[in-house]
Amino acid sequence: MLDTLDPTATRTGEPPRTATRVPIGRHATGTLDLDLDRLLAGRMLLQGGSGAGKSRTMRRIVEEAFDYVQTIIVDPEGEFGNLAAHIGATTLKAVEIASDGLTAAALRARRHRIALHLDLTDLDPEQRIVKASAFFAGLIGAPREDWTHTVLVAIDEGHLLAPHIAGSARDAETRRLGVATLTDLCARGRKRGIAPVIATQRLAKLSASVISELQNFLIGINVFDRDIARAADILGFGAREADRLRLLEPGEFYAFGPALTATPTLARIDPTITSHLGQTPALHGAADIEAAEAERLLDLDALREAPARRDTALAIRGTRALDTFLLDDAAPVAAAICLALRRIAPNATTATELARHLALDAEAVDAALDLLALLSAIDTMPRGTDRMARLHARLRARLGDVPVVGLS
Repeated sequence: MLDTLDPTATRTGEPPRTATRVPIGRHATGTLDLDLDRLLAGRMLLQGGSGAGKSRTMRRIVEEAFDYVQTIIVDPEGEFGNLAAHIGATTLKAVEIASDGLTAAALRARRHRIALHLDLTDLDPEQRIVKASAFFAGLIGAPREDWTHTVLVAIDEGHLLAPHIAGSARDAETRRLGVATLTDLCARGRKRGIAPVIATQRLAKLSASVISELQNFLIGINVFDRDIARAADILGFGAREADRLRLLEPGEFYAFGPALTATPTLARIDPTITSHLGQTPALHGAADIEAAEAERLLDLDALREAPARRDTALAIRGTRALDTFLLDDAAPVAAAICLALRRIAPNATTATELARHLALDAEAVDAALDLLALLSAIDTMPRGTDRMARLHARLRARLGDVPVVGLS
């Protein structure tokens, strides 16, 4: 670390204080330092295409900074567990904690200056945004007396939490929540002692509202024209300089901003102590297995669709099909199964678990599953000890924000 006197202190009559700089890389004329005080005031965007070295750069920043500032790692893909262990951070598995619980955890972490690792794996895209937003709300909502407890919030794959556009009309409201919360974290974070560092693969995928709040930049290799145009605009590059972004090597980034350099400077990020858990696996060919053995290993017979019952008129559509269903002896059990599967959609469960949950015998459950399969109301397999079932994709698509839970 390099400590230097703040030149503004003597002009304002305040006691001089030290500016905390940590080394993160090297450029043509020396060391690339990150000024943590100015990072707190200006936040940071870390951007580069796949393989650019974003995760390694994030690791380098956290490894150098955690001794001087409380650190929180927001990890959508579960790639920073070893880094969390290295800095002594407590891991929160978001899939196991309710949204209001994550808000409370963020508040308490700020109060007690606890390093955290928020693991967002095993969540569907909408729940990932909802739970991350609840956590960010806790950071922003900390009482004024905790604002002096500065915190570095390292957010990987920021476009997953604040996407530029919604994937569909149904998830537009969730996207707005994610964008609003992350933008608020960046906009109001300075006075509250919060310094977000947001990494993303593509500028075109991350909300422009979030990017507009960031004043420090590390920009690596880009290949898409839209990303290059936005990156060039940030760096003040012309067309010829912008083409250099296509030619950068992994680990090379243009650094720019008050916490880094006054002018865009090409730098190479230094090695890290911890290794990247999400690196691309080595190439391996397919196993040399005979067709019969492959079918046995895949257990294809147990995965085949349940055969249609030929002795029923349920294949007839419309009112006659409904009448036939209502008069079938298995209809009451079938209706109960639909309600149970709706509660856990889009997940599947076993016939054995359904029988236990509904307090029914296995034969009644199997008969009801056969009936529902004939109506294409569920996806299921032939009868057996490991028979699985879940709502048909057509019905799952009609469900709104249904929480993913287990039967109880």
